[in-house]
Amino acid sequence: MSDTPPQHSTAEQAVAVLMALVPCGTETARHVLADAARYAGAGQRETAEAVLALGGGRPLPPALGKAVKAAMDEARSATAAGTRPYTRLLPDPQALEKLVRRHRSLRRRALAAPHDLAVRNELDDATYTLCVLMGQRNAHTALRSAELLLDTEPLGTDIPRTPGRFPDHPPVPSADRGA
Repeated sequence: MSDTPPQHSTAEQAVAVLMALVPCGTETARHVLADAARYAGAGQRETAEAVLALGGGRPLPPALGKAVKAAMDEARSATAAGTRPYTRLLPDPQALEKLVRRHRSLRRRALAAPHDLAVRNELDDATYTLCVLMGQRNAHTALRSAELLLDTEPLGTDIPRTPGRFPDHPPVPSADRGA
């Protein structure tokens, strides 16, 4: 019996990459993949291979690149942009910080190993938990709201932070920034 986990389809690997890039859950990533294929007038396998190339940092053909970007942007803007959460109860800053760090780590792992179904499932769980904690339906909005609440820099940006909103909780160091 082999120790190598079974590979799942190219489309499912592309779903893992999209979950990391958008960010979003499994179902939204599947919709993004289907929408991108439809926008480009391409097959789902061709679109999935393009998404895998994007996850690997390789350039995409112009038509597919434009379609994938449009579908990702549409998924990110499904609800209002990241704003301070307007809930009566805010999540514990330490618990939220731990979840955001875990989510970022899982996003990097999903990009590095889109074939790993266990990582994709963990990312889906972390994404769902983040949405619940932040009271948001859209994972991108939940992540941006958590970053605003914690005064962390959005992953992959150079936006400066403002002083901490929690007086007894210092801002998260920017060393966690990465791919």
